Amino acid sequence: MSDAVLRAEGILRAACGDRVRTRFPMAPLTTFRIGGAAALYVEVESERDLVAAGRAVADTDLPALVVGKGSNILVSDAGFGGLVLRLGKSYRWAARDGTRVTAGGAMPLPALAGIALRHELAGLEFGVAIPASLGGAVRMNAGAHDREIADVAERVEVFRLRSGASSALRADEAGFGYRTSGLPEDAVVTAATLALRPGEHDAIRAEMDAAREWRRRTQP
Repeated sequence: MSDAVLRAEGILRAACGDRVRTRFPMAPLTTFRIGGAAALYVEVESERDLVAAGRAVADTDLPALVVGKGSNILVSDAGFGGLVLRLGKSYRWAARDGTRVTAGGAMPLPALAGIALRHELAGLEFGVAIPASLGGAVRMNAGAHDREIADVAERVEVFRLRSGASSALRADEAGFGYRTSGLPEDAVVTAATLALRPGEHDAIRAEMDAAREWRRRTQP
């Protein structure tokens, strides 16, 4: 283990304790179930954890990787020589305010689509076809069935690892493009607000079924 990894581990353990893992296998974190180990891994549960992760990266120059549901990454058999972060259970939440739904970055997109259905809110039906966390979906402007996150995103909350600061961006400041965004590399998406619209339960469910069928037909 390199000196940089050891220094980063010490910084992280001071804040996260035994949640810091070394030589952590990454294959179980990905859809394809392949790949080697991460030098360091931690599930962050608070901004304090994120601050420690940012300090570990800044002080050691280790590369950092944020993983969500792992549906869009391939990991080398050689593994990853830096710090892998994953948002933990405290970032898996959702709240509704009228036609807006705000959720934590770890919230699975299909589950969020289900919450929208329960409140008869339309616009997120395509989310059932995307096996991603909200944070990952925002980061890559995930889409399916001719819709994408940029169509419904209103506000994005991020934590910058390098500066150790939180901020909120309007959707038009996120630089959304086709399956990409302009968010900085060190930005961790901790939450987002989606602007939906009233709809009828049966019509929303029908759209969700169509999105599921689209995925079945188009995905290997």
